[in-house]
Amino acid sequence: MIVRLIGSGLEPREIIYLVIIYIIALTLSFSIHEFMHAAVAVWLGDPTPKNMGRVTLNPIAHVDPVGTILLLVAGFGWGKPVMYNPSNLHRFKNHRWMNIMVHLAGVTGNFLLGIVTMIFGSLFYHIYMANDGIIAFKALSDVFLYTYAFSMMLLAFNLLPIPPLDGFHVLQELLPYKVRSSQGYRNFERMSPMIIWVVFLIGMVSRISILSTVVEIIQWPFEKIIGFIMIPFEMLFSLIGL
Repeated sequence: MIVRLIGSGLEPREIIYLVIIYIIALTLSFSIHEFMHAAVAVWLGDPTPKNMGRVTLNPIAHVDPVGTILLLVAGFGWGKPVMYNPSNLHRFKNHRWMNIMVHLAGVTGNFLLGIVTMIFGSLFYHIYMANDGIIAFKALSDVFLYTYAFSMMLLAFNLLPIPPLDGFHVLQELLPYKVRSSQGYRNFERMSPMIIWVVFLIGMVSRISILSTVVEIIQWPFEKIIGFIMIPFEMLFSLIGL
């Protein structure tokens, strides 16, 4: 991301402005994602995330320094995974579905964050346009809209059925034990992170990003849902003269 900004021809102050926006947006997106994993695991009966200080919105507890820097520089990264003990989950009888709930909690948090940030991003943009372009409202709009974009990207990326992402863990819970215990499956689990890196690096070299295309396809239905949710809000903003 920052690499692209530097080569974009923007003025230094514009690059600095966008880097600050990126950092805020990424921090919010990662914090909500990991907080939701931790909160749902604790709610289902496992105290491990709470004991490790992960049931918090404090970004310091959730941001992985290397993953965040890599995401800012190259557009590919990760947050600090939330550790939990599946054997401690006891709120419901079905342990498999409780595990799925924990793994889907992060992307659910990103989806809810996407709704909220789109509403406020649109609101502040309308206020900005209705008040002779007061720059503070434009900055607030940018923070919310970039947070929306990063949150939806994080949602879609984590739904990929590749280890160690959330989508893989959900798929793992749904597969028969015979498949999960096979040697071929274990080989796939071991090699998949390397496959992601290879596909990503090929995309950087060739400028044909297969990974980005797949992520955009996964994002599409969620963005459409949020688009429908936004219709009454856009009508309201028009009615009140924004």
